[in-house]
Amino acid sequence: MGEVSFDSTRIPVLGPPREVLNETIVVGGKEFTFGAATVGNPHCVLLRDTVSRDEATRYGPLVETDPRFPNRTNVQFMKVLDRKNIRIEIWERGARYTLASGSSGSAAAAVARRLGLCDPEITVHMPGGTIQITVSDQFSIVMTGPVLKIADGTIAAESFRQRV
Repeated sequence: MGEVSFDSTRIPVLGPPREVLNETIVVGGKEFTFGAATVGNPHCVLLRDTVSRDEATRYGPLVETDPRFPNRTNVQFMKVLDRKNIRIEIWERGARYTLASGSSGSAAAAVARRLGLCDPEITVHMPGGTIQITVSDQFSIVMTGPVLKIADGTIAAESFRQRV
């Protein structure tokens, strides 16, 4: 998955240049502690004692569109289960609630590792499946997990015709 960065200027997150870790956001009248990261796309990881689809669908769109994220952001609701396991629920930027995401799993694992909550080898549990993330000391991410074919498709030739 490549290198992860917590640098506010690279994610981007508005405000002074900094690593975006252990910050507070209030949306919908609820306060959350979060860390932000980029793995090529922006992520906001909310640290939670419990995670649920209901919370992700209620607060995810509010975090996604918060003004501090000028390009909007993907949102992960993360519970650390132990030093080797996390559970996340995902609100994906522009796609809504989603069951699984490699970049979301990578970002959440990286934030957990950067905060010292997890070891380098982390299993990410999502409603749609489980992936393994390795976070190096330099915060380079390697993701492993199953690949499943879910559909076949054909694109109609008309899709490639130029319109006049």
